Amino acid sequence: MTTIESNPIDNESRALLPIRSVSQITGVNPITLRAWERRYDLIRPTRTPAGHRLYSQQDIRTIQRIQELAESGMGFAQIALLLDQEDQQPTAKPRPEPVPRQAPPRSLLDRVIRAGMELDPAELRVAEATALMWLTPAAYLRDVLIEALAQLEARTAWPDRDLALAWLSEYIKGRADWVADAPGQVASPVVVVDNRVAGHGFTASGLRLFAALHDDGHHARLLPTGIDDTQREQLVRRWRATAWIRLGPQEKPHPTASRAGARLFCCDLASLEPRDGDEAADFMHRWRHVIEHEIRSCRDQVAAAVGPAITSRPSTHH
Repeated sequence: MTTIESNPIDNESRALLPIRSVSQITGVNPITLRAWERRYDLIRPTRTPAGHRLYSQQDIRTIQRIQELAESGMGFAQIALLLDQEDQQPTAKPRPEPVPRQAPPRSLLDRVIRAGMELDPAELRVAEATALMWLTPAAYLRDVLIEALAQLEARTAWPDRDLALAWLSEYIKGRADWVADAPGQVASPVVVVDNRVAGHGFTASGLRLFAALHDDGHHARLLPTGIDDTQREQLVRRWRATAWIRLGPQEKPHPTASRAGARLFCCDLASLEPRDGDEAADFMHRWRHVIEHEIRSCRDQVAAAVGPAITSRPSTHH
């Protein structure tokens, strides 16, 4: 009898699960699970005669251990060595914990928030490398980066607040440009989002609007800040934008045709500021209520004027 791997414990061997079920349990997508097996030999599932992978409860525990180690910033080569060492130790002996550089944050969101407060690009790179093992770039942008910026905006006072918000906003804008220009971008209406608030980078509100338009299936793009009106029009024309959304105080009551050939919209997303004594959670609840309503209104205006995207993306919300 030939098997690639078997489990000596009967109740575990009867609990073998397919890759789809394991993905739902652990939150790691099947592509990543296969990569961990093929590229790094981190997990070794049983195979059926037809070649399908089946995972034991021990395999699931190993996957959760890999997630834990990766969250601490450990590389896959180091993880493979540590797992081998742990396998050779008696089961009664507790597993050694990886030595952190500092006390590691509890989650990706915490890591990005800390990196923003400390102006730490290395910490952001670690967070990104970890996140992209099981999140799409668009999901990482929306659910981690923009959410981190929003939570930092909700804090009333901490050292270098204005500098840190501007720095993190600029970093997130770069990741938004990356999402906009990702390979395989379908041909769909180009919608440009333009921050017109003088002296400020994109806020979490404006970036949320970009992410929502992307989820709608539009080819959303962000105009650079700090360029003049002539340069703005040149970019809008070069990108062949269908809609040009200006964020800031409303200049005109209704959409008008712009000189760059795009339909012009003015969306004045509320710029809520936390008050002294505000609890961050209370402020975030109020902010979400206002912002989500205004983003929906702006999306509806664009859809009514220029039509829906040619190919809508499946929803990535959890």
